[in-house]
Amino acid sequence: MSANRLWRRGALFAVAALVTFANVAPLIWIALSAFKTRLEMFTLPPVWIPSRLFLGNFTRVLENNLPYLTNSILLTTLTTVGVLLLAIPAAFALAVFPMRGKKDLEMWILSTRMMPPIAAAVPLFLAARALSLFDTIPGLVIAYIGFNLSFAVWLSLSFFRQMPHEVLEAARVDGASWLQVLTRVAVPLNRGGIATVAVFTAIFSWNELLLPLFLTSGRAKTFTVVLTEFQGQTNTVWEQMAAGAAIQVLPIVILTFFVQRTIVAGITMGAVK
Repeated sequence: MSANRLWRRGALFAVAALVTFANVAPLIWIALSAFKTRLEMFTLPPVWIPSRLFLGNFTRVLENNLPYLTNSILLTTLTTVGVLLLAIPAAFALAVFPMRGKKDLEMWILSTRMMPPIAAAVPLFLAARALSLFDTIPGLVIAYIGFNLSFAVWLSLSFFRQMPHEVLEAARVDGASWLQVLTRVAVPLNRGGIATVAVFTAIFSWNELLLPLFLTSGRAKTFTVVLTEFQGQTNTVWEQMAAGAAIQVLPIVILTFFVQRTIVAGITMGAVK
């Protein structure tokens, strides 16, 4: 290998390492700060590594906010299941059945994702109050599904379009109904793609802040809203905020770690034509 090529590879590696460090360093700092005492948080010069693993921050955060963490878990689960139940049949129908104005319908579905949630804040708030869904789990689930459904349909559609139609036609010749074709042929063939849709929906739902911020007042509050409450007018509880952030990030990191192969396989399958 020539010296010039070796220098270029070294330079690219250095740039990649620098970018990676810039993205990972805040997460490492939050993880370390979660185990610091209040004294260590304000010590000068800064204490980079805590002297011991102080678990009091996690204990205080969970003691005071465990119901809201449960709300986040419940909302994420219900939203993911609801989105999959609606998005998969819709995407299958758009991919398989000929219909008039299909392209326009697909673009309309995608365009609904382009509207930021803040643009619908007032109408959603008024509708939730009128339907007695304000500060309730069902009200949040409906809103979450509404804002995640278009992305799920569009992503699922890209996977269903890769299916060999001969297999679907063979199933129909054998006497299978379209529901059986969907559940017994199309879904098993697209397990990787469906898993990708489920993971992205779960991540979006778990990290959602704006919707629960103006659609709840206490009972149905989620853990993301809790993270905004550690800062007061005169004091910020940095160590508990770091512990809360670590709790918020950990489930998604674990989920992504266990399904990363499925996600990569699903994305690759959807990209190849």
